[in-house]
Amino acid sequence: MVIDAWDEANNGAVVSTRRFSDLLRSRGHVVEVLATGEPAPGKVPLPTFFVPTPGRIMQKMRLPFAWPDRRILEDTLRRQDVVHVQFPFYLGIRAITLARQARVPVVSTFHVQAEHLLHNVNVHNRTLVDWTYRFFLRTTYNRCDHVLCPSEFARRELQRHGLRVPSTVLSNGVPPEYRPLPREACPRFGGKFTILSVGRLAREKHHDLLIEAVRRSRHEARIQLVILGDGPQRARLEAQGRTLTNEPVFRWLKPAELIPYYGGADLCVHAADVEVECMSVLEAMACGLPCLIARAPLSAASQFALSDDFLFESGSREDLTRKIDAFVETPEALARARAGYREASQRYRVEASVEKLIEVYQGVIEAARA
Repeated sequence: MVIDAWDEANNGAVVSTRRFSDLLRSRGHVVEVLATGEPAPGKVPLPTFFVPTPGRIMQKMRLPFAWPDRRILEDTLRRQDVVHVQFPFYLGIRAITLARQARVPVVSTFHVQAEHLLHNVNVHNRTLVDWTYRFFLRTTYNRCDHVLCPSEFARRELQRHGLRVPSTVLSNGVPPEYRPLPREACPRFGGKFTILSVGRLAREKHHDLLIEAVRRSRHEARIQLVILGDGPQRARLEAQGRTLTNEPVFRWLKPAELIPYYGGADLCVHAADVEVECMSVLEAMACGLPCLIARAPLSAASQFALSDDFLFESGSREDLTRKIDAFVETPEALARARAGYREASQRYRVEASVEKLIEVYQGVIEAARA
């Protein structure tokens, strides 16, 4: 597994890679991780560097880059049956080159949309987006034997920009520990209507839109907003949240610590407009928490909505406020939806995803041997 961040990062790509690594090891496979951070069993540490960005965005998102020390990479890659690159950055590009030289097959996963990078620095130029995708494809994805896409939307995006190698849709999946808990065992915040949002505190996640929608709600005094995550927008969002009657709860938690919060909330709101799948929505669904999701052209998250009632127009504060008010006034609709979301999540079990991943690995290994 070739991935820049590991130790302190809590983004979807890192969480997913950790889960797959653990599951592969539990099935008897040997997994080595090339990443930044401290040495650990099964992990080969690499030096860290950060690309200068306005406001130290990468540091605030806990996303270091790994320096691809050639000696370490050559020594590690040549003893593998397959190399799996997670990010289309400098480490991944060098790992593909050296794996090719060692005649080791390479798989990559499409975790990062061009818009993820550009929107974080407030760039919305279509030409730059297209150029970034061409760069990713030329340096990473089209140099691999197989590309994994977390959703059909993600595969269409890569193919639209010029993907030429075989690809498979493979969900990040949700582990069995994400399940409904008794409400009394979960944080309830004084019995208020609790809205939960989980994710990186970055521009494209639009937590600011959610805070404003709650502020404009006719039930604003009854609503407790809980925002779990960290990132460059935190200070600004905390200041915005102080305009609410019930100041939002901001916390940064490890994945397993999220489960009681999913269980205690009344509604999950996901306002992001850029997503290749959205693990936090999958986790909420598995815990039986209904999800209100932005209908965004650059996001796959809307695929999880049970009906149009659980979608709002991306970027529309008015539509989001209207949907929140409707759910506050009809709690029986949310109660009915809990079982439906829980059932829908069973199609995305991580155990099924890891079996599919092993099939892809076996396919590229057999093709390379032939």
